[in-house]
Amino acid sequence: MALGGQFGLAPAPNSHGRTSLYFHLTVAAGHSIAAAAIISNLGTKTQQLKIGRAAGITATNGGSTYTPLPKGCEGPGCWVTGLPSLVTLPAHSEERLHFTVRVPAGTANGQYLGGISAGPATTPRSVEVGSNRSTRAIIVQDVTVGVAVTVGELSTLTTRFRIDGVQGVIEGPMARLSIQLNNIGQTFAHATGRASCTAAGKQHSYAVYANTILPRDHARIAVNAPGLPEGATLPCKVSLYYGSHQTVSWAGLVRIPGASETRVIHTANGAYTVVSKGGVPPWAVALIGIGVLMLAGISAVLLRPLLTRQRRRSTS
Repeated sequence: MALGGQFGLAPAPNSHGRTSLYFHLTVAAGHSIAAAAIISNLGTKTQQLKIGRAAGITATNGGSTYTPLPKGCEGPGCWVTGLPSLVTLPAHSEERLHFTVRVPAGTANGQYLGGISAGPATTPRSVEVGSNRSTRAIIVQDVTVGVAVTVGELSTLTTRFRIDGVQGVIEGPMARLSIQLNNIGQTFAHATGRASCTAAGKQHSYAVYANTILPRDHARIAVNAPGLPEGATLPCKVSLYYGSHQTVSWAGLVRIPGASETRVIHTANGAYTVVSKGGVPPWAVALIGIGVLMLAGISAVLLRPLLTRQRRRSTS
């Protein structure tokens, strides 16, 4: 069940009384299926809730998430029809929401993800936040329950990953490996495995867990990699296991960025420039030269009247 503070949203129990955290439906292209959700008011006051549809997407670092449908509805989120736009629930009550999932004719076989969302019909009042309570914010509690749709026979669908590269990154004091993982199959899939890099003759190995990636989508899987030297280019390998005893591997060189090393140099009167500690670039040298010439010119202009007055005094 998806909970939003004072209300909940979940699939209705099936004919055997079993419940699920999300809908998992099998529908042939060009056909439809009926289903129902239970929306409940867990609070002590009557609530009016707005009901909507959502698009299922892959989060940046893996895992499924949801986003409101854009204008000009497209995708599996739009297959959900027949929901009411508003629901009014007395305290401690629930209502069954009937809907239909219609899969367009010609839809390719595969697994798809949409969602049903619920939230307050009116924008709540702002509240004080922060330790000093000087900031106010509007906190909107929306919930979404997933609607996963399988088009075609699941046993005939392909599950396949591809690693398109590995990048080294530094976040704070931690070195990380960022694995570009693409789902080029037809099913929802996740993976586990290991990544290893060799530095100064020593192998460093790290566990990898890739949460669900939707078909035809990708994610950057972040792996903490303590012990890898900054500024080095290292041979690395990644092996991930997924699906039905399947493996995807990658091997290559990965550069771990160096720490940000800079210094401040004086480029002109009252002007300073931050440059790399590796040396002063030519443009900075030129800027320093220009600054020196400008200072010399300004000094000459300022000193000329003073020298003229001194000559007149000595003549008189």
